Amino acid sequence: MATTITLDSRHFKAAADKARELGKTPRTYIQSLIDADTLTFDEILAPVRESFANGGATEEKLDEAVNEARKAIHVQSRRKPGK
Repeated sequence: MATTITLDSRHFKAAADKARELGKTPRTYIQSLIDADTLTFDEILAPVRESFANGGATEEKLDEAVNEARKAIHVQSRRKPGK
């Protein structure tokens, strides 16, 4: 079933600008927003999980990378501005 929606000029311009940034038409951009809103968390993560599995990384390596990033953020957040 096809339907038509009407957008005011401000919303259409915003959608058209964002679509152009992404190399899409306004129609496909708006469709992608709707599709993304209906995905489950598992569906969203599926490509990440597949890439992770195909990259040969282990859960231990991922845990280590996350812990190192947390430490770096913690150290950075404790520094005083200007130092």
